Amino acid sequence: MSVAIITLVMWQASCVLGYAPLTFHGPFDTFKVDGWSFMGSTIVTEQYVRLTPSEAGHEGSIWSRERVPYTDWEVELSFKVTGARYLGGDGFGLWFTEKSEQFGGTFGNQEDFAGLGIIFDTYDNDGKRDNPSISAIYSDGSIRFNHDDDGRKQLIPGATCKINYRNPRTPISVKVKYQDSTLVVSYDMRSKGVWTECFRVESQAMPASYFIGLTAHTGQVADNHDIFKLITTSLDAEDPPSPDSDVVSAQEGEHRVAEAEAAQKEWRKDDDRHLQRFADAISRFVELLPENQERAFEARRQRAREREEEANMDADAEPIIEEYEGRRGGEEGVEQHFKDEVASTLNLIQEEIKQIAHEMRGTITLAHAVTQAE
Repeated sequence: MSVAIITLVMWQASCVLGYAPLTFHGPFDTFKVDGWSFMGSTIVTEQYVRLTPSEAGHEGSIWSRERVPYTDWEVELSFKVTGARYLGGDGFGLWFTEKSEQFGGTFGNQEDFAGLGIIFDTYDNDGKRDNPSISAIYSDGSIRFNHDDDGRKQLIPGATCKINYRNPRTPISVKVKYQDSTLVVSYDMRSKGVWTECFRVESQAMPASYFIGLTAHTGQVADNHDIFKLITTSLDAEDPPSPDSDVVSAQEGEHRVAEAEAAQKEWRKDDDRHLQRFADAISRFVELLPENQERAFEARRQRAREREEEANMDADAEPIIEEYEGRRGGEEGVEQHFKDEVASTLNLIQEEIKQIAHEMRGTITLAHAVTQAE
């Protein structure tokens, strides 16, 4: 086999599987990611690379040892940010910079970086309720990210979107595409191939040469920052595009929308199921209220009276009232049992509310994605 054929095969494989020195994904060998250097608090597990633990005061990073050899490219990132229910921080960055393996105060990267950064900012420093967010910043080394206002004046104009990617059930995917000097960032909340555009920047400059890196930082509030994969693919034009490529892309898009709609129907079924369980739990709780217990007892006692009247107060009917009076005394004796039932039912209601809220958020997110795809 000639050298030219071998080179062509290797190039095609890199386009499909990602350029190996700029790509990593699990399962990982312990303490090792080929082609990458990691620093600080970063650890490598079998399934993911953890940049920081959910503990205050940590910085971690992982950097490619090679520079990006492409003019046009696409990077797909799969990650999870997990921690306390309401507050997390500080966030992480995906970097395309002239220098690598530099520590600093910009989400774990140096303050005077030169290049492009995709910022995943989880902590709302300025109190404007616009975090967690994904945004972009470009610097020639003179611009420094101001954390006090979440970098509002330093970010690329229009290059931001608010999206709650904290504490997901499954890893979230983000795609960064740079082609013909246009930067496009999209996200897929369930890693199902249904992408929603976050922002687009035309005529975006890039350094002449740059590495790829991921850095994270935790402050007083903290999150686990876990990276499951990073895939780098070349978009450089080697051959003219196929005239059928647009048709194939359209068909693929329609197929993905159909899959998304089917998944949405399944989630709606789940929502209905949780709502019914919630309603059942509420009904059970209402039945256990003391006033309803009293009403139930009186209703039974009234039925006993009616039976006595029908029997014309014969000798066999007298014990009926005594029977229900005795039951009342017995019910008072098991008051603790009802308290336990109430507590158990309240716990069930709380769990169902949490599950409903989680499922409804997923449904709303997918519905938005389907609308955008259409």
